[in-house]
Amino acid sequence: MANLKNIRPKALLGLLVIVLLPILAACSSTDNPLTTISPKSDVARDIHWNYQIIFWFAVFVFIFVETLLLYAVIKFRRRPNDGIPKQVHGNTAMEITWTIIPALILIAIAIPTWITIFEIDDVPDDAYMIEIVGHQWWWEATYPDGQVTANEIHVPSDRPIGFNLNTADVLHSFWVPQLFGKQDIIPGRTNTLWFTPEVEGRFFGQCVEFCGISHANMRLEMIVDSPTVFASWLSGIDSPAPAAVSPAVVAGHDLFASKGCVACHTISGRNDAVGIIGPNLSLFGERLTLASATLDNNTENLTAWLKDPEDIKPGNIMSESAPIYTNPDLALTNAEIVTLVAYLQSLK
Repeated sequence: MANLKNIRPKALLGLLVIVLLPILAACSSTDNPLTTISPKSDVARDIHWNYQIIFWFAVFVFIFVETLLLYAVIKFRRRPNDGIPKQVHGNTAMEITWTIIPALILIAIAIPTWITIFEIDDVPDDAYMIEIVGHQWWWEATYPDGQVTANEIHVPSDRPIGFNLNTADVLHSFWVPQLFGKQDIIPGRTNTLWFTPEVEGRFFGQCVEFCGISHANMRLEMIVDSPTVFASWLSGIDSPAPAAVSPAVVAGHDLFASKGCVACHTISGRNDAVGIIGPNLSLFGERLTLASATLDNNTENLTAWLKDPEDIKPGNIMSESAPIYTNPDLALTNAEIVTLVAYLQSLK
């Protein structure tokens, strides 16, 4: 093995770069659904621009400091027969330098950050405003004309989108990283945020403020539609579901009332289903996910959710309060679950 004193500083620096390259490469993916380095809106792009400024300043500081450190460690290492080194106390020029340079770097970071904060603070007057309410552990969205949905929030792609953020219970935080920065939702206070989508598609979000046992399961999807598709989806929320065409759907429709589901959920076109304790289930059959965007919306997952919601989302209000889960005499049979699945999947 080569003696350390025979290794030149440049060689050590090169070795450090080689070691760091795979680590940096692993951090470069933009395919992660919660990535913060693939902005898809004007606000997210402004935030990303600030991030890049801070990142490259940090890279410069890291390389500069580590280079000086490696140089000092090797150049001034103790050698055999070395006596006590010359004793010094302070260096005014160096102390002024290492005070001024960090201050300048902080100013260079603070100015664009300050500008961006003010640019994204005020919601534009022409923004399409949606009311968001955080619940333990799901999201409710109410549109300007009164339509309500849950967890999958559709927005049009042709205009600024604004949110009024409130909570029904505890502290939450609303965040879809590819579209906008996180915003805390505080009891007793309405916060706002906005963005203008630049790309149509599905974007994943998450509550990022600890809010209880199922905090990690409080997810959402924001779906950016073309204006035409959005208008069609929005009008569909108020439209009654198609008439039942199979015995299973008819049985599920009736079971939804007899088992008390109507007390907590709203479904457009049903006068008996006007509950507001749980998520609005209008157009449930068109949703891509269920259980706050934690599962794909398919027969297998919906069956598992109805059979034991506590296993999928611990602490949820349905498993703790709904009679079908708290009263053994009202518990769902496998046959009843099949009909409820058929009915819910017919809501399109």
